[in-house]
Amino acid sequence: MKEHYVVTQGNNLIEARQKKPLTAREQKIILTMVSMIEPTDEDFKDYIISVKEFHEMLGLQGREHYTQLKKIVEDLMSKVVEIPSSNGGWVMTHWVSRAEYIDGSGMIQLRFAPDLKPYLLQLKTAFTSYKLSNILSLKSSYAIRLYELMKKWQHLGEWTCSIKNLREKLGVENDKYPRYANFNARVLKVAVTELNIKTDLNIELQEIKKGRSVEEIKFSIKHSPEKEIKLPNLEKDSKPIQEFNETDELRMHLNKLAIGYQFDTAFFAQLHQGASLIWPDDVEQELEFLIRYVNDEKTVKNPLGFIKSKITSAWDIHEAGGHITFADLQPLEERSTGRQEKLPDWFTSRNQPQEAAKPNPELEKEKEQMLKRLADKKRKET
Repeated sequence: MKEHYVVTQGNNLIEARQKKPLTAREQKIILTMVSMIEPTDEDFKDYIISVKEFHEMLGLQGREHYTQLKKIVEDLMSKVVEIPSSNGGWVMTHWVSRAEYIDGSGMIQLRFAPDLKPYLLQLKTAFTSYKLSNILSLKSSYAIRLYELMKKWQHLGEWTCSIKNLREKLGVENDKYPRYANFNARVLKVAVTELNIKTDLNIELQEIKKGRSVEEIKFSIKHSPEKEIKLPNLEKDSKPIQEFNETDELRMHLNKLAIGYQFDTAFFAQLHQGASLIWPDDVEQELEFLIRYVNDEKTVKNPLGFIKSKITSAWDIHEAGGHITFADLQPLEERSTGRQEKLPDWFTSRNQPQEAAKPNPELEKEKEQMLKRLADKKRKET
């Protein structure tokens, strides 16, 4: 099991109702399987977890007992999820359709139910990604579900949900904690505290009342890359992490250019996937143009969320058959007096979803070098 595994799910699956909730152990199994899916996979495979990793991941005590693991898998296969569909209804499906323990191999093979394909395979839009390592240390099943919901809304920096809907999404059964005071004390506060201590998020909540009753909860969501949680050491003789791929190298390059913020792996993977579809031949150049604009445009207070919102808007235009580029964007402070701001309408709304990470100290020099390279390249082309 690798520290850099990323969980990517369609947003409808994130928003699913947990009518027969998964335990924390079961959630960790499912999300570990999700992290094994490759972006190019067209069908589900048998996802293999070693019994040793399985045992340590779930926090089981003593030796690896096959009968104990078998019971956990049997319970998992009985669990059902209700996923909202585009027609306003729901799709009901099991999580796992097949499980096999290969005697003598120390391996368990699991396969997702086929109805989950639209929410886990070949995702192009409306999906959420995060590092698997952030949820494996969580003990509360409610904390894991809340983390996923917070990750979905992280780019906006806040999310408001009714108490009724929140209970369904977290998997709090009807007969558990029916009074809000108990729900708040036993579920919300416990989950938020655990997320704030153990994950890359900082969450605050605000109660919204109607009369004396709490009707909704407003969550404020901030990302803290410096709090990224590492996986427990499941392999005593751990092997070096594989060499960076081209996406990793591009992320590191852009992080040197970004002033006052940094792209973490999960955030950039999602951003890059969308940008690559819009500009298959110019993705690096377009992202550099956008970063230069954000660096110089002083009205942008939350760069990461701003960048994501503009890529999202660009995707909408791309899907509608339009062509856009960030090449002509100029920060307001560099325009001459009296000149109106010449930005397309889709670019003018500035979302402020999250607080930026601390800046990389080498940035001014790196930025100058990048601008020089771009200028040299343009001169050669002309």
